[in-house]
Parts: sequence; structure tokens; C-alpha cells
Amino acid sequence: MKIQVQQTRLPKASVLGSSDTGIGLSWLRDRQRDWIERFDWEKEQRDMNRFNHSTVDIGNMTVHFIHQRSPNPNAIPLLLTHGWPGSFYEFHQVIGPLSNPGNQSNISFHVIVPSLPGFGFSSPAPPGWTLNNTADLFDTLLTQVLGYKSYAAVGGDWNSFSPSDRGDSLYTGLLPQMGPTLDNLYSNPNFANQAATLGDVEKQRIESNIIFPTDGWGYFLEQSTRPATIGLALFDNPIGQLSWMGEKYLTGMLMRSAWKELEEDDNAHNLGDPLMGTLPSTLNNNTIMTSVSLYYLTRTFETSVNTYYQNPKEFAPIMRQATNNIPMGFASYRYEAQFYPQFYVARVGNLVYYSDHERGGHFSALDNPPAYLADVRNMIGRWYTP
Repeated sequence: MKIQVQQTRLPKASVLGSSDTGIGLSWLRDRQRDWIERFDWEKEQRDMNRFNHSTVDIGNMTVHFIHQRSPNPNAIPLLLTHGWPGSFYEFHQVIGPLSNPGNQSNISFHVIVPSLPGFGFSSPAPPGWTLNNTADLFDTLLTQVLGYKSYAAVGGDWNSFSPSDRGDSLYTGLLPQMGPTLDNLYSNPNFANQAATLGDVEKQRIESNIIFPTDGWGYFLEQSTRPATIGLALFDNPIGQLSWMGEKYLTGMLMRSAWKELEEDDNAHNLGDPLMGTLPSTLNNNTIMTSVSLYYLTRTFETSVNTYYQNPKEFAPIMRQATNNIPMGFASYRYEAQFYPQFYVARVGNLVYYSDHERGGHFSALDNPPAYLADVRNMIGRWYTP
């Protein structure tokens, strides 16, 4: 990997050179140097191996998963699921505190973190595979393989789509639908009165909902329509993968309202959450390189982007309603791509818990681990019933 990183040639200068055209050349060049001189994959691998990794064959699929049981035999089974460009590594800061909280909390969990089909060490998703199949696959993993009669689930991104009927669900940052616009809210009799009470900051966040589908949608269209083109182009190109995926980590899924105006020679990297990488955030350059290395070394960049092609209608532009009445929680983060006010989410399902955090973005378990832990404990700990 390092040889390929070293042999990659980057241009001397960017012609456009502005932050709203995508990844910054100076940032990418600096990460190339870090990858060659300082990045220690073996160290990161040892850190990942702190957890209990397994694989199991379910039907024709091989599923990789972490199963970190709590010392407390009465702990709550908890399914954590990632999206793209995430992985099981996305949760490396929260697995330990959730399974063995010590004196931090009296609520503990048996934590299960599977790799989605096509990601990490799981089998690629075959043609015709959808997120509903993934939900069934993970349900089989927890109930038939691991023997849990019920469990709670926490997910965002692609895994906010298919919560299980077997326990409570907590959504982190993103619902399977576009966030509303102010016009949507004012014109809908279900929301008009509550929309009139919104503060200036909330209105600004709602107005920003239009940015993602208009300005940040390029990768989504490519992966939804021509996944093989980008998948094969970057399959054996670690710097290319870092450019394609690293942008999503840096920008918090392109929340332009949070961007700084950067010059090409500026080495700043806080294009999303301005405090990204500043503790308690652990979403720093090394974390991003580790995440990309995992995709590259498992040879799963191509198969991971197929998720978009195989689920073309899942991210709906209109309000959806939950298909069950299980208790639902929602955690909102300031630098997520979409903002859903509490009264809006309450119409989606049986909302029993809502939180809103000033720090953090799309990758909340990395960018704001304390808030993520608090939400899981407060929501699941209060509402879960075996």
C-alpha cells in the first residue's frame, strides 16, 4: 500500500483551487506524505484487534462482525450499524465504554457491530440485494447465531432505513428521507403552527437542507447510476480512495454553511465541524487514513459503492412513516447534512427521545463520542424492554 501511495503523482497546483470544488490538493498532498512517513497501519490493526472479531456463514453470505459482550450478563444486546464511507472501525471509540462502562454508567450493552455486505470482511451483496435483505441478515445473526431474543439498534446513513421490529431504535443524524424546507413546513397543516415558532438558527439549518441534494449530490449520483465506473477506477488506488472518501469525512457530507473559505495553500482541514479533530472529537487525519486503508486493504471499495445502485429509491425526497410502532429516538448533530426538527421527526414514528448537539456531524461516534454514548444510554437504557 505504501509503495502505491508513494508512486502516486499529484499535480503541482490546482487550477480552480477553492474549497467548494472538492478535496483540497494541499490536504491530499500532506496526507500522502503522512501515509509514507508517519502512518502506522500495524498499530491501527492492533487497536482494532482489541475487539472480538468473527465471521459466520448465513445462507450464501459470509458476515463479519464484532461481538463485544459485557461482563454484565443482563446487559442489553445492541446492534450498531455503519454506512458509507464508514465501517466497523467507525465505532472503535464507543464499543468499550458501551460494553464495559465501569463507573461511568450503570447501563451496559452486549455490542454487535457487523460489516455490511460488500464492506470489510463480509461477502459482497449479490444482484438484487437490498437493505431489507441486510436487515434480515443481521436479525438472523443476532437471534439465531448469537441467540438474543431481542435487541436494540442504533444506525445512521444507510442503516437508518431498516430498523428491526425486535427492539428500540436510535437514529443518529440522518433519516431515510430528505430534510424539510421551510416552504414544506409552512404549507403543511401538520407543521405550520410549529414552524412559526422556529428560532433563527433552526430556520438557517432547515434552509441548509437544500445544499446536500443540490451541491453535495455528485458522489451519490455516480454511485447510484455507474458504480462500476468509479469502483473500478479507484479499486487499486489508495490516494484516489482517500480523495473520494476523505472529502466526505472532512466536509460532514458537504454542509457548505459550515465551511471556511480556504485558499489552495491553506492546510486547514475543518470544512465541516470546525472543531473536528479537537477532543473529544477523534475524527482526525489519522482516523481518516485508517478508514480508507481498511477499504483499500480489504479490496471492498468497488463492492461498497454498489449499495447505492442496489437501493436507488431508498433515500426519499418526501416524508416517510415508520412501518412499526417501536420506540424510536433521534440524535441531531449540528454539522449533519440534513436537519429535522423534533416536531417533524415525531410524525415519522413513535418518537420517545430527541437530542440536539452543537458539536459533531455525520460520523457522530467519531466526531462526538461523549454525546453518542449519552444518547445510547439515555434512550436505549430508558426505553428498552426485553
